[in-house]
Amino acid sequence: MGGAQSLLAELTPIQIQHGHCVTILELKEATDKTLINRVTNAGVNVISISKRRRVRNPLNIFSIIPYLKQYDIVHVHLFPANYWTALAKIVSFSKTPIITTEHSTNNKRRNIPIFKYIDAFIYNRYQKVVACADKALETFKARYPNTKCTSIPNGVDISKYKNAQPYTKQELADIAEDSFVTTMVARFDYPKRQDILVEAISLLPDKYHAIFVGGTSEDLGLQKTQKLSRDLGVSDRVHFLYLRSDVPKILKTSDVILMSSEYEGLSLSSIEGMASGHPFVATDVNGLREVVSGAGVLVPCGDAKALAEVLHKLSSDSTYNSSITAKCLKRAEEYDITNVYTKYMDTYNQLTQNSKS
Repeated sequence: MGGAQSLLAELTPIQIQHGHCVTILELKEATDKTLINRVTNAGVNVISISKRRRVRNPLNIFSIIPYLKQYDIVHVHLFPANYWTALAKIVSFSKTPIITTEHSTNNKRRNIPIFKYIDAFIYNRYQKVVACADKALETFKARYPNTKCTSIPNGVDISKYKNAQPYTKQELADIAEDSFVTTMVARFDYPKRQDILVEAISLLPDKYHAIFVGGTSEDLGLQKTQKLSRDLGVSDRVHFLYLRSDVPKILKTSDVILMSSEYEGLSLSSIEGMASGHPFVATDVNGLREVVSGAGVLVPCGDAKALAEVLHKLSSDSTYNSSITAKCLKRAEEYDITNVYTKYMDTYNQLTQNSKS
């Protein structure tokens, strides 16, 4: 479960509510059904192209082609789905408009020179590339200036997080109610940097705990973070809840919400955290700075000591805590999913009308 998946989980149900027919096509059948159950319960159809084929297998191109002919518009998320769909459109001569969302300000392909030209070719097959934040649009346009692109900020159902009912801390992680809990919701891979929170916890007194939501027990990144907590002697204060469908309740139970990435696009976890009624802390990097500045608290990326100091201040200074919380709630309202839905539907309608003219 990452930002793109979270956007689908928020956007597709509201599209269904407005009378649209929506199908999510996954390149490979997901082993964890948390996301699928969430969207199918809302009436979204989910189809898997393959049970065993790797997502990077070019044969996916030919499996996508039939779906290009069945729908009015195809909206693609993430690599390599954006490659396979663009190539499927070329091979099939399909007239169906395709749109893709760029979910980050950076990716590993941008560090490889040849991909500047390959990506440019792929992106130019799309009728529209949508960046999930203004900073993501800025970095995208700088690299691919000839692509048709725009910005639509990601969003969430703010009320779901604002009005969630909390667990007790005993119920959540079998810890004392006076514990001070910092929660991070993210997958366990680059560039999320869960290690920063573990190191910060090791610098703080015993009442400070960390909770990580996301990943599975097989994830190497999660296993590495578990090892770090053991090596630093804080494994009893660092808790792993894996993938969960009750994130709003978990956030509501926490004292602080954190995102410690090296970069983001527009982090939905940030918006969810700010909507939860608790202070939000983030690293001062692209994709987080733009959303959090002036509302939550920014700390230097990789600086565990600075993070520990902020957590201590939020724990000990109730006036400061309340001030940050109020500003975070106000900022979160700007990213409600209804605004995102309207902007995407306007874009869909424009593209479909252009394809018929």
